[in-house]
Amino acid sequence: MLLLPPVLALCWLGLVYWLFIKKSNDNKLNVRHRLNRLMGYQNISAYAGTAGWNITSREFWGIVIFAVTTGVLLSAAFKNPLIILAGILAGYYLPRFMIRRYRKRQQTALLTAIPDFGRILTARLVDHHSIVRAFEVLQNDVSEPMKTLAIDFLKDAGVGMGIQQALENLKARVAFRKFDIVVETLLIAHHEGYSSEALRAMEKAVEAIENDIKAIEILEITSAKKKKELIYIVLASWAFPAILSFMNTGNANVYLDTVPGKILMFSYLVSTLFVLIKGEEYLSLRLDEL
Repeated sequence: MLLLPPVLALCWLGLVYWLFIKKSNDNKLNVRHRLNRLMGYQNISAYAGTAGWNITSREFWGIVIFAVTTGVLLSAAFKNPLIILAGILAGYYLPRFMIRRYRKRQQTALLTAIPDFGRILTARLVDHHSIVRAFEVLQNDVSEPMKTLAIDFLKDAGVGMGIQQALENLKARVAFRKFDIVVETLLIAHHEGYSSEALRAMEKAVEAIENDIKAIEILEITSAKKKKELIYIVLASWAFPAILSFMNTGNANVYLDTVPGKILMFSYLVSTLFVLIKGEEYLSLRLDEL
């Protein structure tokens, strides 16, 4: 039993070497393809692509291998083979967790950039009375991620899609309901003229978005505090096995050397992963619904 974790660790390292380091052949490529299907790489890659992260198979498996290897090493250190299962679970969920966090950061950066983008766009419309010309000048005045959106709009408008379709594509890329109002106001101004009333409607739409962003920032602060509290609770719960580990059954440590203790440690690890993942999911703002 004591030799099992080190033996499994060596087997795992040998498998990683054979699959991902040693020169590829048809058999290895076939195994990789099956593993990609098993771990849901295609779905994860598609989801990451919507956030602008073109995650490669190597990046994906690098994250999985890191999590599983950590579990294998901890298993060898604590002489508990069950910890490997916790590492495998972590390897399954960690890529999804990281992509979800990355997507949220991208969405937050996009939302917070919209108010300045709207104000600059309104000012350029006052100067040029043309959406295309306003975007041409605008792309030099804004930073990412709005700069890329402005360039994409000009590309769409330049290939003959027309202003309406180019604006619809812009609306789909931003995917924020209040921004839809800005786009609709732009389209009305394009058809009916850039009157003071149309430009004032643009300003009001941008102000509404800015108010929403301020409310989101307040909620983010509250959410961050609750996440910290959750982490403190999880750490406090680990004090229980840490303290009781000083209790010995003869010459054996309750948590490290007995079968019930190993099972309990495995349960603690799995429950900790579950609480942290679900806590992040439930306490985070759902920006996709805005």
